[in-house]
Amino acid sequence: MRVLFASVSVPSHLLPMVPLAGALRAAGHEVLLAGQPDLLPHAEASGFVTAAVGSEQLEADRRRRMAQVARQQAAAPGGTWQPTWEQLAERWRQRVDAVIDDHLELARWWRPDLIVADPLEFGARVLGGVLGVPVVVHRWGPETMSTESAGPAREALAEICARVGLPSGLGAPAAVLDPCPPGLQFPSAAPALSVRHVPFNGSGSVPAWTREDTGGRQRVCVSLGSMPGDLGGLSLLRSLVSAVSDEDRIELVVPLAAELRDQLGGLPEFVRVVDPAPLNLFLDTCAAVVHHGGSGTALTAIAHGLPQLVLPQFNPALAMCGERVAAVGAGVNVPSQDQLDGGRVAAGLRTVLGERSLRERAGELRALMAGQPTPADVVGLLESLR
Repeated sequence: MRVLFASVSVPSHLLPMVPLAGALRAAGHEVLLAGQPDLLPHAEASGFVTAAVGSEQLEADRRRRMAQVARQQAAAPGGTWQPTWEQLAERWRQRVDAVIDDHLELARWWRPDLIVADPLEFGARVLGGVLGVPVVVHRWGPETMSTESAGPAREALAEICARVGLPSGLGAPAAVLDPCPPGLQFPSAAPALSVRHVPFNGSGSVPAWTREDTGGRQRVCVSLGSMPGDLGGLSLLRSLVSAVSDEDRIELVVPLAAELRDQLGGLPEFVRVVDPAPLNLFLDTCAAVVHHGGSGTALTAIAHGLPQLVLPQFNPALAMCGERVAAVGAGVNVPSQDQLDGGRVAAGLRTVLGERSLRERAGELRALMAGQPTPADVVGLLESLR
């Protein structure tokens, strides 16, 4: 069968679906990724055959809005931006309206038998409804958006659905796949089918520095995702380094693009800034992970049995991930309003490195993850949806 993958233009929404795409290809199915032009290099580096929908300007506008939100973050209560449903609805309408005609043209030419989409790619569900093709939603990790957005998205996209020949409106997906191990997902999330998170953080080579001796220091990965570029990640990194500067016996490993390193200035000896590399290539050399609340990073840390210190930033989805990691006992979450307190951050890192129960719980979640159906195991289910 032919399977069309669709994702919003955020690599962290795409990457969790890559192992499933590989499993489908291995089973003999054709796979195509439809995405905005700026997403395609990430998709192609992940092994996808791609087709462009929408325009580069659409993503440029999104990034400009996100940067503006980041600048306004300090003025928000507690430093966290919380959009209203009306704001989200307008954003969904703008994006779907900008890509749906391209989606329809592509799909009518390629004729998919199944569509797999990330939870916020509502255009894929419109597409599936118009063509009568089942749509499977693939969650990215612990989240409630795919559940809470059902009603608001249906209302927001009603006019677009009617325009493209779907008067019944946005339909429910044929299935939802959830990569969270048992117990990690929010209890309020709608029921879903379990699929194992197979870590894939992009392509690359195992860094040579992973083979170097740490001199007895505990290596801690500091992963800031896409934040350093335009969302305040460098400020967070400076605060973290300052907070733990008195700690000994640790090594902070910070993957960071070369063009951003000059902005950091001098760093203490215990901070090793390295070229970006997929986390799954070196986390087995680490004792813990410090990150910004990205679900992909959280799940990859669990796959390695590592406790986490989560320092979520302005996005409520990042805050929710940190809250959930802490709630299940796999790490420590320091809310954004407390991150200016260096003592809180340093105490959190000491707890993550020294509290045995956190490591044990991370190990338990790793075992539960290993017991989930693999992407290959769910291919038969997807075949039955045709």
